[in-house]
Amino acid sequence: MKKINYIDVNELNPLNFDSIIDVRSPAEFTEDHIPNSVNLPVLSDLERGEVGTLYKSLSPFEARKVGSALIAENVANHIKNGLSNNNETWRPLIYCWRGGQRSKAFATILNEVGWCVSVVEGGYKAYRKMIYESLYEDEIKQKIYLISGNTGTAKTEILKILEKKGLNIVDLEGLAKHKGSVFGSLDDVQPTQKAFESILYKKIKESDFNEPLILEAESNKIGKISLPSSLWKKMRSSCRIVLSAPVKARAKYLEKQYFELIKDKKRFLEKLNSLKPIQGYERIEFWSSLFESKNYADLAQELIIHHYDPRYKQSSEKNGDLKVMTIELKNLEPRDLMGAAEKIIKILKP
Repeated sequence: MKKINYIDVNELNPLNFDSIIDVRSPAEFTEDHIPNSVNLPVLSDLERGEVGTLYKSLSPFEARKVGSALIAENVANHIKNGLSNNNETWRPLIYCWRGGQRSKAFATILNEVGWCVSVVEGGYKAYRKMIYESLYEDEIKQKIYLISGNTGTAKTEILKILEKKGLNIVDLEGLAKHKGSVFGSLDDVQPTQKAFESILYKKIKESDFNEPLILEAESNKIGKISLPSSLWKKMRSSCRIVLSAPVKARAKYLEKQYFELIKDKKRFLEKLNSLKPIQGYERIEFWSSLFESKNYADLAQELIIHHYDPRYKQSSEKNGDLKVMTIELKNLEPRDLMGAAEKIIKILKP
């Protein structure tokens, strides 16, 4: 019989395993998990609650008896319903909350089958400690450049072009599933804070440490997600490249970007009405009339002039980033964005 391997989370390399299996309950998995792992729970949410109740109300021994029977049954089902398709060279990595009974029970059974099984030492708890230390306590040593500019200057799209050209890009809005404005939360549900930090850590770790990270300039909150303090501190002292474009070009670009939201009339008006405390009743009524008459370009221009630009100016003055240079764009068509990306590359790689 092969020996079960115990892996230090700081030395974890997902490429060394064919599957990463989170054996915690579905609720625990949903809150956060090691990226690319699959959830094969040894106890359901309900079963975990029942075992926990027995542990407190009767005794740990009684709880372990019931829990062991449930775990054995659930692991057997996982083997019958999918894991049995793996050949003898399959290499799974298993973890639970703290590397305790749940992961050991699952690993022992798979090991008995003959598979080469590894377990994350300390489980998810150790993994989460590593993430927290990296993003909240340790200094981010890579140089960071911020792509800045008023709303509607195609910052995110230019980041995607730069990523395709091989630069180190971290799309914070993409990871947070939010565009960073009042209309930012579209169809996607934002991840939990912990899940965001997991994918952010993975993205930074996978980047080339010899090259700078390129991020879009953000506030310290993107929707309900807060940027970890180490990253935010680094961003506050980072150089920025500012994109600038005429209001009309930006309005045209925003109209395209928010097309899906514009199609949802009820939702768009709800977002618009949420601005009444800031913009006042009369202006919101005017904007609503522009929306009802499908005058989207003028509405986008109004939002830029009276909402987005004043807030951007206030934020820029507060953050006080060091500006490297400004890139002027007359239009925001694909060829213009490609040209802006090329100028950014020349700045970063002269």
